[in-house]
Amino acid sequence: MKNLIKSAIALSVVSAMSSSFAEEAVSYTISEYSGLDNIKNTYAIEQTNIGQTLIVGQTSYNFPVQFDYLDEDDFDRIVRLAERDHEAVFELYEIDEQAEEQLRAGNPDANALSWTIRYLRTAGGSENQRIGDTFVYRYDENSKQAFELPVFDSAFPETGQLTRSTVDSAQGMTDDGWVFGFSSAPYLPLEPFDDDGEEEIHWYREFDQRGWISFDGETVIELPPAEAKYGGLSAIYDVNSNRVAVGTSSVALSSRTLDDIEKEDDYCLTDNLINDIPLEICIQNRRRQLYYSNAFLWEMNEQGEIVNTVDLGTGIVNPNEEDERAFVSAATAINDDGVIVGFSDFWWDEDETEPSKTERKGQFAAVFKDGEVIQFTDRDEYFESRALDINNAGMFTGYMYAYINGKPRTKFFYADANSDVITPVFPEDFFKGSASYPHAINDNNIIVGEGEVEDFVDSSEFPRRRHGFLYDIGNAQFYNVNQFLSCEDQAKYVIVEAKDINERNEILATAWVRKPKLDSQGQPFSIDGEIVEGAEEDVLRVVVLKPTGSTFSVNDCREDLGETIERQGASMSWSLWLLALFGFGARQLRTKNL
Repeated sequence: MKNLIKSAIALSVVSAMSSSFAEEAVSYTISEYSGLDNIKNTYAIEQTNIGQTLIVGQTSYNFPVQFDYLDEDDFDRIVRLAERDHEAVFELYEIDEQAEEQLRAGNPDANALSWTIRYLRTAGGSENQRIGDTFVYRYDENSKQAFELPVFDSAFPETGQLTRSTVDSAQGMTDDGWVFGFSSAPYLPLEPFDDDGEEEIHWYREFDQRGWISFDGETVIELPPAEAKYGGLSAIYDVNSNRVAVGTSSVALSSRTLDDIEKEDDYCLTDNLINDIPLEICIQNRRRQLYYSNAFLWEMNEQGEIVNTVDLGTGIVNPNEEDERAFVSAATAINDDGVIVGFSDFWWDEDETEPSKTERKGQFAAVFKDGEVIQFTDRDEYFESRALDINNAGMFTGYMYAYINGKPRTKFFYADANSDVITPVFPEDFFKGSASYPHAINDNNIIVGEGEVEDFVDSSEFPRRRHGFLYDIGNAQFYNVNQFLSCEDQAKYVIVEAKDINERNEILATAWVRKPKLDSQGQPFSIDGEIVEGAEEDVLRVVVLKPTGSTFSVNDCREDLGETIERQGASMSWSLWLLALFGFGARQLRTKNL
């Protein structure tokens, strides 16, 4: 509680400072979106040119734990977890006898509900309810309303509550309101399984990842993968104005993994396994290694019906007949002229014509054009790369991985897909050793993204903080997006990623902002039943920045603000978390202090 009080005092100091700021030059105003109070964190995805915004939410209040599926052993473990770890978790405390009685009756207080959610997250395994708790919202700036799109999630028959077990990754929205992305199926309980005379409940989902599109923000259309056995996998990353969607799709099966699933007396069908878990669970456990996936294209008509599909292939040429590895590629963006960028496997040796069955390969940025998969990464400098977005002039952006001072870091680049020889340009970012990552490029040749702003030797325990950036190719200028704001707004917000920029140069971003602290049930935070007055916490919120003029001007308020806002918050980079979760990530999942 003392730390909470200190936080409240610190905020009051910032507020007092804000009122004394001198008049500054302001490039952008900033505002939050309202109507999203039922979730803790919101993340920016994309905004259109007509007042529509795509948002992903994470961490709902009153998560629908299905207490009927917990047994006495589970409740015992939850109580022991609270007893063992409560001193390490600041806002939680032990479960007393009265609270334990309520918990076992399926009516927990907020503290016991939080411990139950922690238990389910860490327990893992197919015998426990699964938690995804990420979901998609379409926000209408004109009506100031947010509309949830459940995608593939479904309700529990007993309670009518959505399972919140899916991970919904919205990828974009067209100017006429087509929303698209990829999501998992919900985890639902199978029929009881007899394990040596004891009934067990296992949780199963039909597929791990499937592309989808919604034309009205309500009805969801699945984009089935080319190879859909045991669920398959697909994803939509972009849609252009000509109704052409690009992404990735499973196109073939790994014979080795398929044998694990289907071959008699092999893995799933061995006596010691088939008697321990349902076959569906064994398939679920092996599914991630089952598919070969390629960059893929879907052509649709005005009604959203698929009229043609194209497998865009990979950069792998003449693989050895004995090479059973899965080669992958993905198309991440397409412009209105049909030029596609993404990434693909390539042979590390660009001149290789007779590869061995263990030939070294790498994943590198690619341009898919005129039936070719074109690579352009200098292997002597960079060991991995991705192209992420392209504008209608053919300028595209992405990142490349390199070792800098002994650490692998990403550096953003831009290039012209229309050039006969594609040559990436690496602008100067926050500093030489900073990792930078772009998210979008608009038709004004302006790139937005995120980058490290600290230069200390970092580690997994002490990562560097990140801020949103803007880079103007036309004048070769790199900016910290936070410094476009007034000093008063810089005291309220820390922009950690600039996610999208439209043709009016309006920036959609994710920022830390301080809010009244709520418990897991969405009520004012309390300890032992007493509300903690002034308790606050840093949460992530979608913000939109609108330009106040035609030029970029910065306000360096660091001397006035000191470290007050520099140390706000800690969380993961949302977009990269989703990529890592679904297997297409550029980096490993990580937590970062901002």
